[in-house]
Amino acid sequence: MSRRSLRSFCWAIAFGLAMSTSVAPNDASAYCQMTTGGGAQVGEQACVEIGEPLVWTNPCLSYAVDGRGSVWMDLSEIEDSVNAAFETWETAECPGGSTPNLVFKPSMQPSTCKRAEFNSVGNVNTIAFLDPWEDPCRDPDDLPYDPRAFAVTIVWHNTTTGEILDVDMMVNDQRFVPGGRAGGPYDDCPETGCDGNDADLRGIVTHEAGHFIGIGHCNPIDIDDPDDPCVVATMFASADRNAVDKRSLAPDDINAVCDIYPPGNLDETCTAIPFGGLQLNCETTESGNPIACDAPGAFSSSSGCSCSTTQTPADALWATFAVLIGLTVTRRRSAGRGARS
Repeated sequence: MSRRSLRSFCWAIAFGLAMSTSVAPNDASAYCQMTTGGGAQVGEQACVEIGEPLVWTNPCLSYAVDGRGSVWMDLSEIEDSVNAAFETWETAECPGGSTPNLVFKPSMQPSTCKRAEFNSVGNVNTIAFLDPWEDPCRDPDDLPYDPRAFAVTIVWHNTTTGEILDVDMMVNDQRFVPGGRAGGPYDDCPETGCDGNDADLRGIVTHEAGHFIGIGHCNPIDIDDPDDPCVVATMFASADRNAVDKRSLAPDDINAVCDIYPPGNLDETCTAIPFGGLQLNCETTESGNPIACDAPGAFSSSSGCSCSTTQTPADALWATFAVLIGLTVTRRRSAGRGARS
């Protein structure tokens, strides 16, 4: 199969199937854990129980923000919002007052990587802002990212075991168009909510950080009930532009992170090294020469269906997508998390 045919096949799978799994949702918990059998979970597609659950086997994790940042915020402001988003999950209060067995370590240096890819040697869990809103390595026949999406998180995992190997988070840096597409302007909004057309970057990344650790979009019991445990959750599939409610975790989110990463003995002394070692620059060599998208050992998000990796030659690599859809409203919500237009 040609590279282009392989890409087209993978994109069709990624965007054509509901991703992830539910973990026996009930009245108290409707959270969703991604699985090896899922494709893309776009918007309000339901969780599906297929395959092994996705999880980091070593939950001491690093990430890096692409140093070119966003047109909407200074790099230091972006990094502050991103760090606060990941800390929200790390410090969630589990039963008994403990925290999840989960440590995040931001890189001391920014990344130079706007590609969603997994490398056989050297990786970075990159957080990048894209304008145009598309995979820079996509072929003309590949599907672009959903224009309604604030962000897309690509979770690279072993298809046999469910072990997460690498995660890349891409944020839509185009200008927001009412009724047409999501995107900026972004801001670190006040607790009362964003002004004008601003969207809260911290809340968006908090949602995406849930995908980073293998949590999918939750399953609502009644999507029209503003008090539904999923509708009020950070991992609900859509977000109002002006709201800041996704920057804090609801009980359903806390159940998810505490179940998947139950309290343990990890601390700040743990070692956070990506698969194959840290490689912050995925675009150029040390001498400054461009690295081709189809360079040996580099598997793009649309070509990662059947690349041998990790524990046995029979294991395969797969990229699972999760998309946060922006509701094109500019009013501020008067009450309730997850209220819908």
